[in-house]
Amino acid sequence: MNNASRWYWLHCLSPLHIGSGDGVGIIDQPIIREKVTEWPFIPGSTVKGVLRNHFISQEESKQAEGDFAWIDQAFGRGKGKEEELAGAVVFSDGRLLAFPVASRYGIFAYVTSPLVLERFKRDATAMGIDVTMPDMSSFTAEQAWITKDSKLVDKVSKTSLTVYIDEFVGNAEKNTEWDTFATWLGQQCFAGDTESQRLFVERCIVVSDEVFQYLVTMCSEVTPRIRLNEETKTTVDGALWYEEYVPTEALFYGMMWCDRIPAQEKTTTKDALLRHLETQTVIQMGGNATVGKGRVNYRAGGER
Repeated sequence: MNNASRWYWLHCLSPLHIGSGDGVGIIDQPIIREKVTEWPFIPGSTVKGVLRNHFISQEESKQAEGDFAWIDQAFGRGKGKEEELAGAVVFSDGRLLAFPVASRYGIFAYVTSPLVLERFKRDATAMGIDVTMPDMSSFTAEQAWITKDSKLVDKVSKTSLTVYIDEFVGNAEKNTEWDTFATWLGQQCFAGDTESQRLFVERCIVVSDEVFQYLVTMCSEVTPRIRLNEETKTTVDGALWYEEYVPTEALFYGMMWCDRIPAQEKTTTKDALLRHLETQTVIQMGGNATVGKGRVNYRAGGER
Protein backbone atom coordinates (compact mmCIF):
# COMPACT_ATOMS: atom_id res chain seq x y z
CA MET A 1 0.00 0.00 0.00
CA ASN A 2 1.21 3.49 -0.81
CA ASN A 3 2.39 5.36 2.30
CA ALA A 4 0.27 8.30 1.17
CA SER A 5 -3.05 6.47 1.69
CA ARG A 6 -4.94 4.94 4.60
CA TRP A 7 -8.13 3.06 5.43
CA TYR A 8 -10.63 4.59 7.79
CA TRP A 9 -13.33 2.60 9.58
CA LEU A 10 -16.60 3.82 11.09
CA HIS A 11 -18.63 1.76 13.58
CA CYS A 12 -22.05 3.14 14.59
CA LEU A 13 -22.43 3.19 18.38
CA SER A 14 -25.92 4.72 18.14
CA PRO A 15 -28.42 5.21 15.29
CA LEU A 16 -27.04 7.52 12.60
CA HIS A 17 -29.03 10.00 10.53
CA ILE A 18 -27.33 11.78 7.65
CA GLY A 19 -30.28 13.11 5.75
CA SER A 20 -31.01 13.53 2.06
CA GLY A 21 -33.75 16.14 2.40
CA ASP A 22 -37.51 15.67 2.57
CA GLY A 23 -38.81 12.27 1.51
CA VAL A 24 -41.67 11.61 -0.89
CA GLY A 25 -43.03 8.50 0.86
CA ILE A 26 -44.07 7.57 4.37
CA ILE A 27 -40.60 8.47 5.71
CA ASP A 28 -40.41 12.24 5.95
CA GLN A 29 -36.64 12.42 6.51
CA PRO A 30 -34.83 9.49 4.87
CA ILE A 31 -31.13 8.76 5.20
CA ILE A 32 -28.78 9.44 2.31
CA ARG A 33 -28.28 6.45 0.01
CA GLU A 34 -26.27 5.69 -3.09
CA LYS A 35 -28.36 6.38 -6.18
CA VAL A 36 -27.50 3.13 -7.97
CA THR A 37 -27.44 0.58 -5.13
CA GLU A 38 -29.73 2.28 -2.56
CA TRP A 39 -27.20 1.39 0.12
CA PRO A 40 -26.57 3.90 2.93
CA PHE A 41 -23.26 5.76 2.78
CA ILE A 42 -21.46 8.51 4.67
CA PRO A 43 -20.38 11.44 2.47
CA GLY A 44 -16.65 12.14 2.47
CA SER A 45 -17.42 15.81 3.12
CA THR A 46 -19.17 14.81 6.35
CA VAL A 47 -16.20 12.72 7.49
CA LYS A 48 -13.74 15.50 6.65
CA GLY A 49 -15.73 18.26 8.37
CA VAL A 50 -16.35 16.28 11.55
CA LEU A 51 -12.72 15.21 11.83
CA ARG A 52 -11.47 18.75 11.29
CA ASN A 53 -13.62 20.03 14.14
CA HIS A 54 -12.52 17.12 16.33
CA PHE A 55 -8.82 17.72 15.84
CA ILE A 56 -9.17 21.48 16.30
CA SER A 57 -10.92 20.88 19.64
CA GLN A 58 -8.18 18.42 20.62
CA GLU A 59 -5.46 20.95 19.88
CA GLU A 60 -7.33 23.70 21.71
CA SER A 61 -7.63 21.47 24.78
CA LYS A 62 -3.83 21.19 24.78
CA GLN A 63 -3.66 24.99 24.91
CA ALA A 64 -1.45 24.98 21.85
CA GLU A 65 -2.08 28.70 21.31
CA GLY A 66 -3.39 28.21 17.80
CA ASP A 67 -0.67 25.83 16.60
CA PHE A 68 -2.90 24.17 14.02
CA ALA A 69 -0.40 24.00 11.17
CA TRP A 70 -0.91 20.32 10.36
CA ILE A 71 -4.71 20.69 10.57
CA ASP A 72 -4.67 23.51 8.02
CA GLN A 73 -2.36 21.46 5.79
CA ALA A 74 -4.60 18.37 5.98
CA PHE A 75 -8.06 19.95 5.89
CA GLY A 76 -7.48 23.35 4.34
CA ARG A 77 -7.79 26.92 5.47
CA GLY A 78 -10.87 28.90 4.50
CA LYS A 79 -11.75 32.53 4.03
CA GLY A 80 -11.03 34.87 6.90
CA LYS A 81 -7.57 33.40 7.47
CA GLU A 82 -4.30 35.04 6.53
CA GLU A 83 -4.18 32.96 3.32
CA GLU A 84 -6.60 30.45 1.86
CA LEU A 85 -5.22 26.93 1.51
CA ALA A 86 -6.68 23.80 -0.10
CA GLY A 87 -6.54 20.69 2.08
CA ALA A 88 -4.00 18.06 1.06
CA VAL A 89 -5.93 15.02 2.36
CA VAL A 90 -8.74 13.56 0.24
CA PHE A 91 -11.56 11.56 1.88
CA SER A 92 -13.67 9.07 -0.03
CA ASP A 93 -17.26 8.40 0.95
CA GLY A 94 -17.74 5.87 3.73
CA ARG A 95 -19.04 2.69 2.04
CA LEU A 96 -21.23 0.12 3.73
CA LEU A 97 -19.32 -3.00 4.78
CA ALA A 98 -21.76 -4.80 7.08
CA PHE A 99 -25.38 -4.04 7.93
CA PRO A 100 -26.81 -5.17 11.31
CA VAL A 101 -30.05 -7.15 11.17
CA ALA A 102 -32.00 -8.95 13.92
CA SER A 103 -31.36 -12.68 14.08
CA ARG A 104 -33.30 -15.53 15.72
CA TYR A 105 -29.99 -16.87 17.05
CA GLY A 106 -27.17 -14.64 18.23
CA ILE A 107 -29.46 -11.58 18.66
CA PHE A 108 -28.19 -9.81 15.53
CA ALA A 109 -26.01 -10.45 12.50
CA TYR A 110 -23.42 -8.41 10.63
CA VAL A 111 -24.74 -8.99 7.10
CA THR A 112 -22.68 -8.52 3.96
CA SER A 113 -22.81 -9.84 0.39
CA PRO A 114 -20.55 -10.84 -2.52
CA LEU A 115 -20.98 -7.46 -4.24
CA VAL A 116 -20.10 -5.54 -1.08
CA LEU A 117 -16.95 -7.61 -0.67
CA GLU A 118 -16.01 -7.30 -4.34
CA ARG A 119 -16.21 -3.53 -4.05
CA PHE A 120 -14.09 -3.72 -0.91
CA LYS A 121 -11.51 -5.82 -2.74
CA ARG A 122 -11.46 -3.36 -5.64
CA ASP A 123 -10.85 -0.46 -3.24
CA ALA A 124 -8.10 -2.43 -1.49
CA THR A 125 -6.41 -3.08 -4.82
CA ALA A 126 -6.49 0.65 -5.58
CA MET A 127 -4.60 1.19 -2.32
CA GLY A 128 -2.04 -1.49 -3.13
CA ILE A 129 -3.39 -4.15 -0.76
CA ASP A 130 -3.71 -7.72 -2.02
CA VAL A 131 -6.95 -9.10 -0.53
CA THR A 132 -7.70 -12.81 -1.00
CA MET A 133 -11.37 -13.69 -0.70
CA PRO A 134 -13.25 -16.95 -1.24
CA ASP A 135 -14.94 -17.47 -4.60
CA MET A 136 -18.56 -16.34 -4.23
CA SER A 137 -19.56 -16.35 -7.89
CA SER A 138 -22.00 -19.26 -7.50
CA PHE A 139 -24.02 -17.85 -4.61
CA THR A 140 -27.74 -18.68 -4.64
CA ALA A 141 -30.60 -16.72 -3.10
CA GLU A 142 -31.04 -19.29 -0.31
CA GLN A 143 -27.37 -19.68 0.50
CA ALA A 144 -25.42 -18.18 3.40
CA TRP A 145 -21.85 -18.44 4.66
CA ILE A 146 -20.99 -18.27 8.34
CA THR A 147 -17.82 -18.78 10.39
CA LYS A 148 -16.95 -21.94 12.31
CA ASP A 149 -17.82 -20.37 15.69
CA SER A 150 -20.97 -18.63 14.45
CA LYS A 151 -23.68 -17.66 16.95
CA LEU A 152 -26.28 -17.40 14.18
CA VAL A 153 -27.38 -21.06 14.19
CA ASP A 154 -29.01 -23.33 16.74
CA LYS A 155 -26.26 -24.81 18.92
CA VAL A 156 -28.51 -27.68 20.06
CA SER A 157 -29.12 -29.11 16.60
CA LYS A 158 -26.23 -31.19 15.32
CA THR A 159 -27.46 -31.42 11.75
CA SER A 160 -29.35 -28.22 10.92
CA LEU A 161 -27.47 -25.02 10.06
CA THR A 162 -30.48 -22.86 9.26
CA VAL A 163 -30.19 -19.10 9.76
CA TYR A 164 -33.12 -16.75 10.41
CA ILE A 165 -32.15 -13.17 9.58
CA ASP A 166 -35.23 -10.95 9.74
CA GLU A 167 -37.50 -12.53 7.07
CA PHE A 168 -34.66 -14.43 5.39
CA VAL A 169 -34.38 -18.16 6.07
CA GLY A 170 -31.38 -19.86 4.53
CA ASN A 171 -29.16 -22.90 4.68
CA ALA A 172 -25.86 -21.85 6.20
CA GLU A 173 -22.46 -23.29 5.38
CA LYS A 174 -19.43 -23.02 7.64
CA ASN A 175 -16.84 -21.90 5.11
CA THR A 176 -13.17 -22.06 6.08
CA GLU A 177 -12.02 -19.42 3.60
CA TRP A 178 -14.74 -17.03 4.76
CA ASP A 179 -13.75 -17.70 8.38
CA THR A 180 -10.14 -16.70 7.60
CA PHE A 181 -11.16 -13.55 5.73
CA ALA A 182 -13.72 -12.54 8.38
CA THR A 183 -11.03 -12.86 11.08
CA TRP A 184 -8.72 -10.57 9.10
CA LEU A 185 -11.55 -8.11 8.48
CA GLY A 186 -12.44 -7.98 12.17
CA GLN A 187 -8.82 -7.23 13.01
CA GLN A 188 -8.84 -4.33 10.57
CA CYS A 189 -12.14 -2.84 11.76
CA PHE A 190 -11.52 -3.32 15.49
CA ALA A 191 -7.74 -3.19 15.89
CA GLY A 192 -6.79 -3.55 19.53
CA ASP A 193 -10.33 -4.53 20.59
CA THR A 194 -10.35 -8.32 20.84
CA GLU A 195 -13.87 -8.45 22.27
CA SER A 196 -15.34 -6.58 19.28
CA GLN A 197 -13.28 -8.72 16.92
CA ARG A 198 -14.74 -11.88 18.45
CA LEU A 199 -18.27 -10.48 18.33
CA PHE A 200 -17.86 -9.61 14.65
CA VAL A 201 -16.48 -13.01 13.63
CA GLU A 202 -19.21 -14.86 15.53
CA ARG A 203 -22.01 -12.84 13.91
CA CYS A 204 -20.82 -12.01 10.39
CA ILE A 205 -22.66 -13.69 7.53
CA VAL A 206 -22.56 -13.53 3.74
CA VAL A 207 -25.92 -13.67 1.95
CA SER A 208 -26.78 -13.21 -1.71
CA ASP A 209 -26.80 -9.73 -3.20
CA GLU A 210 -30.59 -9.90 -3.62
CA VAL A 211 -31.18 -10.79 0.01
CA PHE A 212 -28.73 -8.11 1.14
CA GLN A 213 -30.55 -5.54 -1.00
CA TYR A 214 -33.86 -6.38 0.67
CA LEU A 215 -32.40 -6.19 4.18
CA VAL A 216 -30.61 -2.88 3.60
CA THR A 217 -33.66 -1.19 2.10
CA MET A 218 -36.28 -2.63 4.46
CA CYS A 219 -34.52 -3.05 7.82
CA SER A 220 -33.28 0.44 8.60
CA GLU A 221 -34.53 2.08 11.80
CA VAL A 222 -37.53 4.41 11.51
CA THR A 223 -38.37 6.67 14.47
CA PRO A 224 -41.46 8.87 14.90
CA ARG A 225 -40.73 12.38 16.15
CA ILE A 226 -43.15 15.04 17.39
CA ARG A 227 -42.92 18.72 18.30
CA LEU A 228 -44.47 20.23 21.42
CA ASN A 229 -45.84 23.70 22.03
CA GLU A 230 -43.23 25.58 24.07
CA GLU A 231 -45.76 27.09 26.46
CA THR A 232 -48.41 24.39 26.90
CA LYS A 233 -46.16 21.36 26.31
CA THR A 234 -48.90 19.84 24.19
CA THR A 235 -48.57 18.40 20.70
CA VAL A 236 -48.47 20.88 17.85
CA ASP A 237 -51.07 20.01 15.22
CA GLY A 238 -49.50 18.35 12.20
CA ALA A 239 -46.05 18.22 13.80
CA LEU A 240 -45.55 14.44 13.57
CA TRP A 241 -42.83 13.15 11.27
CA TYR A 242 -40.79 10.01 10.70
CA GLU A 243 -36.99 9.89 10.56
CA GLU A 244 -34.87 7.07 9.14
CA TYR A 245 -31.62 5.94 10.76
CA VAL A 246 -28.75 3.62 9.99
CA PRO A 247 -28.95 1.09 12.85
CA THR A 248 -26.50 0.80 15.70
CA GLU A 249 -23.60 -1.59 14.88
CA ALA A 250 -23.44 -0.73 11.15
CA LEU A 251 -19.91 -0.83 9.74
CA PHE A 252 -18.50 1.47 7.05
CA TYR A 253 -15.08 1.81 5.50
CA GLY A 254 -13.43 4.51 3.44
CA MET A 255 -10.13 5.67 2.04
CA MET A 256 -8.09 8.79 2.55
CA TRP A 257 -4.98 9.77 0.69
CA CYS A 258 -2.60 12.67 0.25
CA ASP A 259 -1.81 13.58 -3.35
CA ARG A 260 0.40 16.56 -2.66
CA ILE A 261 1.83 18.95 -0.14
CA PRO A 262 1.27 22.62 -1.06
CA ALA A 263 4.42 24.33 -2.32
CA GLN A 264 4.34 26.84 0.54
CA GLU A 265 4.03 24.06 3.17
CA LYS A 266 7.31 22.16 3.08
CA THR A 267 7.54 21.44 6.82
CA THR A 268 5.94 17.99 6.52
CA THR A 269 5.56 14.95 4.25
CA LYS A 270 2.51 13.12 2.91
CA ASP A 271 3.06 10.16 5.23
CA ALA A 272 3.68 12.36 8.26
CA LEU A 273 0.49 14.29 7.55
CA LEU A 274 -1.61 11.12 7.37
CA ARG A 275 -0.07 9.76 10.57
CA HIS A 276 -1.79 12.60 12.44
CA LEU A 277 -5.11 11.03 11.37
CA GLU A 278 -4.18 7.52 12.51
CA THR A 279 -6.12 7.44 15.72
CA GLN A 280 -9.20 5.90 17.28
CA THR A 281 -11.85 8.11 18.82
CA VAL A 282 -15.60 8.54 19.24
CA ILE A 283 -17.08 11.35 17.16
CA GLN A 284 -20.59 12.59 16.40
CA MET A 285 -21.96 12.66 12.87
CA GLY A 286 -25.26 13.69 11.35
CA GLY A 287 -28.31 15.12 13.05
CA ASN A 288 -29.98 14.91 16.45
CA ALA A 289 -26.82 15.00 18.55
CA THR A 290 -28.78 16.30 21.57
CA VAL A 291 -30.80 13.08 21.72
CA GLY A 292 -27.76 10.82 21.52
CA LYS A 293 -27.80 10.04 17.82
CA GLY A 294 -24.81 9.75 15.52
CA ARG A 295 -22.14 8.49 17.94
CA VAL A 296 -19.56 6.76 15.74
CA ASN A 297 -16.28 5.08 16.55
CA TYR A 298 -13.67 6.28 14.07
CA ARG A 299 -10.39 4.51 13.44
CA ALA A 300 -7.84 5.14 10.72
CA GLY A 301 -4.95 2.94 9.75
CA GLY A 302 -4.86 -0.78 9.20
CA GLU A 303 -2.71 -2.97 6.99
CA ARG A 304 -0.49 -1.10 4.58
